[in-house]
Formats: sequence, C-alpha cells, structure tokens
Amino acid sequence: MAGTMRSDFWVSTETNNRRFLIAIGLGLLLEIGAVSSVLVFEHMQPPPSDKPTVIKLSITAPAPPAPKPPPPPPVVPPKPVPPPPVPVTPPIPMPPPPPVPHHTVTHKPPPPKHVDTPPPVTPPPVDQPPPAPTPPQAPPAPSAGELDLFRAAMRTAVRQAARTPSSAAMAHEFGIARVSFNFQDGAVSNIAVVTSSGYPLLDQAAMQAVRDAHYPPVPPDMVGHADSVQVDVIFRPVDTAVDSD
Repeated sequence: MAGTMRSDFWVSTETNNRRFLIAIGLGLLLEIGAVSSVLVFEHMQPPPSDKPTVIKLSITAPAPPAPKPPPPPPVVPPKPVPPPPVPVTPPIPMPPPPPVPHHTVTHKPPPPKHVDTPPPVTPPPVDQPPPAPTPPQAPPAPSAGELDLFRAAMRTAVRQAARTPSSAAMAHEFGIARVSFNFQDGAVSNIAVVTSSGYPLLDQAAMQAVRDAHYPPVPPDMVGHADSVQVDVIFRPVDTAVDSD
C-alpha cells in the first residue's frame, strides 16, 4: 500500500512540471508577438513634418449669472388667541348683622315748677269792616209762553217798519231776506243777514227795518234778559210784509 501511494505522488509531480513549462513557453511567445507588433506600428508611421501646429482657440462669453431666487414671503405671526373669559362668580351676599338691641331709657319729667299766672290781658276792640252789600237778585226768567208772545210782537214791529226801496221796485227786484238780531231792554244789536234775498238792496232794507221798528214795552219778567230773534222779511211787488218763523 505504501508503494502505491509513492508511485501516484511521482506521477502527479511530473504532470505538474509539464504544465508549468507549457505555460512559460506560451508567455514568452505572447511577449515576443507584442514587441513585434509595436515595432511594425512605429515603422508604418509617417515622419514628423516641420510645419508648426495651429491651435484654434474659441472665446465664449461667460454665462449670465443665474437670477436670484425671490425672497421668501414674510412670515406673519399668528394672531394670539385671547384666553376664554373666566366666568365671574357674583359674590355671595352676606346676611345683615343682627340688630343691636337698643335699650330705651325712660326719663321721668321733672315736677312742674310753680309759676305765677299773670292776669289775662284784654285786647283792644278791633273795628269790624262793614258787611258787603248784598248783590241784587237776578230777575226771574220769563216763561216760554210769554217769550213767544213778545217775539211775535217784535216781528210785527219789524213788518210794519219794512219798506221796499223804490229803485228795487222799479228794477222788479222781489224776494225774502231772513235777518237775525239780539234784543235786550228795548235795544237791538248784532243785526245780520241769515239768508239773502238775492238782491243787496232788499237785504239792506230788511236790516234797516230791524233798526226802525217800534218795539212794544219790555215785560217785567224780561228786564235784563237778552233774546235772539230771526225774522223773514218778504218783499212783494205791490206791498211789503213781514212773515215770522
């Protein structure tokens, strides 16, 4: 067995030596080929010329600087948020202090002193003013029947005093004019035309008849009383008469 191992060892060593020698030979051949190719390449290059070599230069303007970036927008600080209102608790009212008892001190009045009473003084007599005169009593108001009779008598007096103006008669102006007036103690006032006859001459004649009339005497019950009377004065073509309301 030992003899077998020894023979394998020598075989493998001899094989390795052969391989090593082949590799060395191949390396030498490759190196010789490379040197030969270099020499052939140098032999094929043209000889250098004596002309100067022209070098072309190009000048280009520098590129414009890049634009500056815009400044960043200003940073606006956020508005401070006010704190929520703190609820205010109303103060609790304190109860009023208890009333302090007041001690009432009763003072007895001193005994009255004896004072001499002076004699009464009689005031002098004072002149009394004379009594005011008693105003006269107003006359009693007339009765309704007496007032109606007196009004009829006044209207009759105005009828007798009415005259148609000649110029109105010639112009054939006729009609009825109602006049009013106030009567007191035989005097007339506030004469006015209530309803016109349509002709100024006839209206003026009716008012003049109130002034010219002869009124009857005033009854005692109508003394001091004012009365308002209205009369329709009728102017006819032939005669003039007065018709009462």
